[in-house]
Amino acid sequence: MPRQIRLLLLCSLSCTALPAFAIDQIKPGQWETTVKMEGLPIIGQAQLEQLRQFGIELPAENNAIITQQCISPEQANLKQPMLPQLEDNCSVSNYKHQGNNISADINCNGVIKSNGRVDITLLSDSAFQGKISMQGATPIPLAQNSSVSGKWVKTACDANIPAF
Repeated sequence: MPRQIRLLLLCSLSCTALPAFAIDQIKPGQWETTVKMEGLPIIGQAQLEQLRQFGIELPAENNAIITQQCISPEQANLKQPMLPQLEDNCSVSNYKHQGNNISADINCNGVIKSNGRVDITLLSDSAFQGKISMQGATPIPLAQNSSVSGKWVKTACDANIPAF
């Protein structure tokens, strides 16, 4: 009888879905973030060079933008949005951090009027991935979806890395 009970217990544990591991904070220090804009045409090197001559810089390498930023210990606790100083009269609302998920709404009322949403999944205390979507109207139509990922690089930030 005890053997049957142990077998039943083992089966019930292996068949039960375990709750996701909640991540309460990420590592402070230097992080690398990659944003890949979806739906943009891939522009050839010659065309990119022509645009640069006019002072226009566009993301290359499959439309990926890679940045580095320094995250303070206070920001790493994820109690409030960890976003750079937003320009163009943008604000963050409905910020939520539950378990491994972070979400927020973005509203911009500057030159480009737009609204958007950020949904991030924390993979560990040193990696994340997610989606950003923005829609707007003036002066140009905006309907942009992007994938975002980030990884912790090191504890001490380089001197030239911006802190937000």
